[in-house]
Amino acid sequence: MSSVADTVEKPLPVPPTTRVTVIRRAKFAAAHFLRLPELSEAENLQRFGASSNALAHGHNYELDVQVAGLIVPETGMVVNLKDLKQILNQEVVAPLDFKNLNLQVDFFQDRLTTLENLAQYLWARLKPRLDSLSLELIGLKIAESDDLYVEYYGGGDLPA
Repeated sequence: MSSVADTVEKPLPVPPTTRVTVIRRAKFAAAHFLRLPELSEAENLQRFGASSNALAHGHNYELDVQVAGLIVPETGMVVNLKDLKQILNQEVVAPLDFKNLNLQVDFFQDRLTTLENLAQYLWARLKPRLDSLSLELIGLKIAESDDLYVEYYGGGDLPA
């Protein structure tokens, strides 16, 4: 006579070479403005529109982080999602949430607070932490609105 336990399907073993990509989202709110100090007020307004207002404007940013790695057979996971969330909180949310990027983030003291620069900044912060977990940082998608985002897949070192 078979028992109920005999009829429950057992999970298939995970091959040690199964590579999977995991995407985790982090959200933060930040203010910024776009202006070049060498330009006049009128020139900044012409180049950047309302975004040049030095009093700033804000966004509710959404960051999707794509990491890849091998599934750990003991856990069935590429990464413990609690650990990944903690890294995103430490490297993204805590330093940026409710900040003025131009005035409170040193990286932006000498560069525009564009999505492109923000993506490079976030990559530089996240990559060493994810490397330490044997994860490959595949890409970032950072959105400041529903219809404006950039995707970044790494590249050369950031200029000093």
